[in-house]
Amino acid sequence: MRIISVFTRVVNGNRLQMDSASVKVTSDEWHTITIVNRKDLIQCYYDDHLYLEVNDDTFKSGKIGLWTKADAVTYFDDLKVRPIE
Repeated sequence: MRIISVFTRVVNGNRLQMDSASVKVTSDEWHTITIVNRKDLIQCYYDDHLYLEVNDDTFKSGKIGLWTKADAVTYFDDLKVRPIE
């Protein structure tokens, strides 16, 4: 199945789509999502393949969020957030 992966920034409840990619996703198996944020560069990987890359300096610190849409059945396991050395 192909899905559209979207990188979205939300500020004060207002969403802005920054980038998107068409990604082939297989069901009934685990996948890895990795987000790397260095200064204003944000890179989004799916199973070690870079799909999205955006520059954004809106946030200097804060929180992360994971969002699935519509009728998706999604499980998240082993979520890690750590500083880059």
